[in-house]
Amino acid sequence: MTMKRFYLPNAALLTTLLGSVAFTASAQVGIGTTTPDASAQLEVQSGAKGVLIPRLSSSQRTGIASPADGLLVYDTDTKSFWYFKSGTGWTDNAPLALPYAGTTNNAAAAFSATNQGAGPALEGISAGTGPAGRFQNTNSNNIDANTLHVETTGNGNIPDNTLGNAASFSINNSNSVGAAVRGEVNTIFGNFGAAGIFGKSSGTGGFAGLFHAANTSGNGAALVAINDGNGNAITANASKDGDGVETNVDGGGNALYAWVPSFATGRPGRFENLNEDNQTEALLVRTVGDGIAGNFKVERTTGTSAAVKGEVNSRFANFGTAGVYGISSGTGGYAGLFHSSNPAGNGHAVVALADGTGNGVIANAGGTGDGVEATCDGSGNAMYGWIPNFGTGKAGRFSNFNSSNGQPTVLISTNGTGSNLQINHTGASGNLAIFQSAGSTVARINKSGRGFFNDGAVTGGADIAEAFEVVDAVSQYEPGDVLSIATSKDRTIEKSAGAYSSLVLGVYATKPGVLLTEQHVESELAGTVPMGVVGVIPTKVCGEGGAIQRGDLLVTSSIPGVAMKADPAKIQPGQSLGKALQNFDGEGTGKINVFVNVK
Repeated sequence: MTMKRFYLPNAALLTTLLGSVAFTASAQVGIGTTTPDASAQLEVQSGAKGVLIPRLSSSQRTGIASPADGLLVYDTDTKSFWYFKSGTGWTDNAPLALPYAGTTNNAAAAFSATNQGAGPALEGISAGTGPAGRFQNTNSNNIDANTLHVETTGNGNIPDNTLGNAASFSINNSNSVGAAVRGEVNTIFGNFGAAGIFGKSSGTGGFAGLFHAANTSGNGAALVAINDGNGNAITANASKDGDGVETNVDGGGNALYAWVPSFATGRPGRFENLNEDNQTEALLVRTVGDGIAGNFKVERTTGTSAAVKGEVNSRFANFGTAGVYGISSGTGGYAGLFHSSNPAGNGHAVVALADGTGNGVIANAGGTGDGVEATCDGSGNAMYGWIPNFGTGKAGRFSNFNSSNGQPTVLISTNGTGSNLQINHTGASGNLAIFQSAGSTVARINKSGRGFFNDGAVTGGADIAEAFEVVDAVSQYEPGDVLSIATSKDRTIEKSAGAYSSLVLGVYATKPGVLLTEQHVESELAGTVPMGVVGVIPTKVCGEGGAIQRGDLLVTSSIPGVAMKADPAKIQPGQSLGKALQNFDGEGTGKINVFVNVK
């Protein structure tokens, strides 16, 4: 049997334990008539000398005849120490109570236990309500020693990390609410190391702290840090190139989840770079998946705050010096996308404001794309520029500064049935439009719609016409008809009737260059025909007056709406329609160009 050794630093301690009986530490304690085998004895040492303490059963202990006064015995049945004193008899454990376990005033240990076998060198068991072990330093000036020092030179156990450790603490009770390890420090200082638990990794590997929630079905956190004061719950610092905090998730949760409870007023997160020479971004968010790199949302229907606010405080306008800087580095994608997705909402997708002298928006396409493309799927405007009632600027400006660029500065086109361009002037004065060349006005349209042109006007037509109502349905008239004044209604016309009529007024114009009317400019002129009064007009003619030669005067014929060659001897004032500009052989009817000028 392996001998247990309890090291006591001096012989005087034995006297304290056993009462006033004095004996020599090197002498074997007398045991009366019974002498147990030495292999079954305990050895109590004082220095290099020892005292053997018998290991006896209860019957062997009480069977000792005339035990020596102060005899110390270990009872193997009760598993406790007993000692004998005259007048008192056998007493269980009292002199070896924990408060009297050992005392020393030198560098040696007050109590030491060594085991060369597989069992524990020292085991404390609490079967009652007291602690199984207690270590206390009562000297406030003791700064050279730890209250408890646990050290191992073992290699550890990789297959089973519950073994081979310097210390292992475990609560083996699934209903327990106690801590396996509790560390507390009560100090007013925040010095390095003044911690409830101080973990240190002094090698080139290992962790200063490792918390592992190992139950795959468990819901408990691996680490919970709570600060009831004003300090941080966790402070992490990497003094070299490592990360202050690295966190990852193998499942569907969040690698980092920061939140503020409903009663708090702080931020869920804050990132600051306090080094002016550090050009690394304060926050980098990256994903190689198909999800969004960053998702920000204000979940409040009555909220007035932004989901994302970017601010830059700089006096420079360098490329990239922006409150928000978006880059699309692939062959597709958008550098910025703003989507107001509620079809019943009235909020804008983008609002850009410049309180200074800069522009609200600058857009540039370096390739063949458009600087700005605006579309509208509803009934609004694809582009709407306006000046408030206190502003003095322009609602829009388009300038081409490239003298070799032959493209139009503004191109307006439509595939619809509405107007291509509509200009509305609601002010008290001014012009509808002003046209300038080299800063000098060459044409304008005033507010009432009158046009002014410095170098005249060229139109696509060949005559001047005026819109007239007709007696019959408009469908009974066609370009080239010779028209006369109708006598049945004021300011109406009809097809000419009878030869040499003095009521002749003009010709139904094919393509009038200028169309005159007394009606408003927005009128569709329904029920009217364009009657050409001056200019070259294709006109219906016949050979009733003979073959027509260029320069012949023309008058009305007996065929309604058709002209013929005039006899100069018969013609009277007001009967001449105009002069022929083409020959006509006189067969049937046809059309020739006529310079219409009724005289």
